[in-house]
Amino acid sequence: MKTFFTLCFLFLLKLTQAQTINLTIVAENATNATVIITKVTDKSVILKSTYKDSIVAALSANTDYLVSITATGKTKAEQFVPLKESVMTIYLSLVDITSKLETVVVTAKKPLITREDDKEIVNAEVLAASSTNAFEVLEKTPGAIIDQDGNVYLSSTTPATVYINGREMKLSASDIASLLKSLPANSISKIEILRTPSAKYDASGSGGIVNIVLKKGVKIGFNGSINVSSFQGVKNTSSIGISANKGSGKWSSYGSYQYTNSNNFEKLNSLRKITSDGSAVQQKSYTTYPTQSHYIGTGTDYQWSKKLNLTYDASMNYSDGNSTADNSNELLQVTTGGGSSKSQSLINNNNRSFYLSNSIAGKYKIDSAGSELVADVSYYFFNANNAQNYNTTQGNNNSFLVGGDGKLNNDKNIFTATLDFTYKLPYKITLESGLKFTGSNSENQANYFVERQGQTRMIDSFQTNRFRYDEKISATYLQLAKKFYGFTLKPGLRLETTNINGNQIIPRDTSFSIKRTDIFPYVYLSHGLFKLFQKELIGNAIYRRSIRRPYYENLNPYLRYIDQYLYETGNPNLKPQFTTNYEVNVTFDNIPVLSFGKNETTDIFSNVTYQDDVTKIAFQTYDNLGKNTELYFRFIAGIPPGGKYFFYVGGRYNQNTYDGFYQNKPLKYTYDGWTFFMYQELKLTPSFNINVQGYMRTRGLQNFYEIGANGGIFASANKTILNKKGTITLSVRDPFYTNPVNFSLNQGNISATGRRANDSRRVGIKFRYNFGFTPKKKGDEFSMPAVEGQ
Repeated sequence: MKTFFTLCFLFLLKLTQAQTINLTIVAENATNATVIITKVTDKSVILKSTYKDSIVAALSANTDYLVSITATGKTKAEQFVPLKESVMTIYLSLVDITSKLETVVVTAKKPLITREDDKEIVNAEVLAASSTNAFEVLEKTPGAIIDQDGNVYLSSTTPATVYINGREMKLSASDIASLLKSLPANSISKIEILRTPSAKYDASGSGGIVNIVLKKGVKIGFNGSINVSSFQGVKNTSSIGISANKGSGKWSSYGSYQYTNSNNFEKLNSLRKITSDGSAVQQKSYTTYPTQSHYIGTGTDYQWSKKLNLTYDASMNYSDGNSTADNSNELLQVTTGGGSSKSQSLINNNNRSFYLSNSIAGKYKIDSAGSELVADVSYYFFNANNAQNYNTTQGNNNSFLVGGDGKLNNDKNIFTATLDFTYKLPYKITLESGLKFTGSNSENQANYFVERQGQTRMIDSFQTNRFRYDEKISATYLQLAKKFYGFTLKPGLRLETTNINGNQIIPRDTSFSIKRTDIFPYVYLSHGLFKLFQKELIGNAIYRRSIRRPYYENLNPYLRYIDQYLYETGNPNLKPQFTTNYEVNVTFDNIPVLSFGKNETTDIFSNVTYQDDVTKIAFQTYDNLGKNTELYFRFIAGIPPGGKYFFYVGGRYNQNTYDGFYQNKPLKYTYDGWTFFMYQELKLTPSFNINVQGYMRTRGLQNFYEIGANGGIFASANKTILNKKGTITLSVRDPFYTNPVNFSLNQGNISATGRRANDSRRVGIKFRYNFGFTPKKKGDEFSMPAVEGQ
């Protein structure tokens, strides 16, 4: 709190210092052309000059401008410039007019990471070149760490909420990971990281929001691409896909298809002690995950008028996987020396999932200053079913002990409707307001049978389950943004009403209901600090309150069989957790370089393990454990992009202090650790470059499991061929096999250690061919085709 208000005070000391920024305009083929700079708000002409080598204009900070360059016999080049508190350079190019224009080149520098107010934007195209699917692109996103269960972590040890195209998926981490693995890597346009989302966004992002923005159709011409890839580790993953875009006049549309045949394995070795009698359970598990998936995406865009734009997007994903787990269990009598009892479990799962999304959206531009009205209606359907059978034997002669089989079906329906209103008021005030309704319902039905030694096959009342879940969340928000004397102040308030009902009849009644209304304040303050290397350092201070609601999977009391000594289950009595966040950060040339923050969380819930000392069976579930205070620090440094060599290196430090109860015993301890990450890119020639990404975690904390040092390296070499229409990429992933994780747990009456590893070390090749028109690249520059006759 003291740090937060100290920075606010420093900002106020500079209240009287008006800011001006030097905007440099560099243009190609523009000698003696006319350059006009117009202020967007009142359309007043700020500068009109003849272009020679370049133009440098001193302009007011935090103001929107339109830069246009015209010349006789050449095309007109324009660019919208939202001027921030930094020195800026824009690049434009004029093209000679002929009877048929081949290409109009619009160039712009595209750094890997940029920042817009409270949002970081990662250029996914750089990361997609060496990736098989969208999940791997997310893994390589700077500062985002993904655990082996698919949870994404940003600044906090609380998982972030994953959005696709601005909409929360409301799926479990494993389901989202499965969905992203079926999306082609080049389907991602950018990744938006909101570590402290404003009042415009759902309050459910305690750990921040990761918004994956998919590419859509372009407005001009016809183009597309074909991609083929194969990555080999112990197992192989291969994919093939095609995408096409077509745009003419007011219509544009796109379509894509991707087939992926993937395989992976997981090795899990653990030793769990039973404190009551001094025994221990030693487990060794090897599981393979062969999966085939099909993804189809399509959409259309219609420009009704200059002010109204309508879009429709749909996607479908179908996955068929067969996992086989071979578990070796040994019950050891450690203290008494009474020998051991061995058993072997073979578990087969046939998992099939189907995901369908539909979205209709409209955007109406109220004026040229940026006022607009955006409406969106979306529907999602998700079905997952699993057929499982297992067989457990014991002793050296593998005598039958217990076996079973069952079928699980889970249907989810999600409906969302949003209305967002943005209005530019006089005196540089922006008003944002909106409404949102989200309704989701799930139905889980599991029918299991069991056969024990010497008994007949019967209904397994332990796992047979029927559970229904219904969630309705209504929200409204109001947010203002004011720019004055170089400051940007954005206060906001969000109100959310939660109505949740869960109903289980089989095997026992665990019905519950949650009804509550909560208010979530938000304050963002920004101001320039000082210049460094002719670049402006911008200071930002943020205050935010958020909620983390338990998902359906956290609440559903259905028991899932893992092996003879381990089950998974939800907790219908789980309460939501609330987090208050304070953060101050500094950006340099729109790139975040330094952050300090504090999270104060109450009713924190986490994945925990309870065990029955009599049966030796452990249950992985969720529970509220008390409160947590988290301090974090984050930094990034490097060489700016644009030259032959570019790199950044960053680090994050987290310290967590817990104060609560676990298994009716006090839970008080502090744990800290560092995470480092880096990216390097070397452009040897205009058509050949090499990049290396990686991360290292000294130690960490995941659901009260202490994680040992781990990390990963991703390297790739990219070469354009076939007259720049084709790109071939060679890549290597985790060559030193540093991704496996050692873990330990010492809480309550649970004491466990182990190691978890998967097929992370891989070598791969990927080929992509662009047809239609080929984007002309020069460094970080890009080009788009022209419309004939313009």
